[in-house]
Amino acid sequence: MLPEEDLSRLEEDKYYLFQLVGSSVFTESKKRVGVVSDVLFIKDNDLLVIERGGKEILIPFTAAICVSVNLEKREIVIRPPEGLLDLNEI
Repeated sequence: MLPEEDLSRLEEDKYYLFQLVGSSVFTESKKRVGVVSDVLFIKDNDLLVIERGGKEILIPFTAAICVSVNLEKREIVIRPPEGLLDLNEI
């Protein structure tokens, strides 16, 4: 456990887990999707676990879908392909 200021600086578009968990997720049209509760680190395609109304949605954490991450506001803006938000609710 280190103070945040002692952590190594990451490359652009790389984040620490604690920076993403708790972030609000919105679509580009400002529709609130939910809050990041976890990140699943899997080969070639990390997934954001989004808590929404007692269910979880898995969103690929890729540049094509996650178009912006604002760490100061703790917000992530996504451009989900049609049906993604309904397809994988668990």
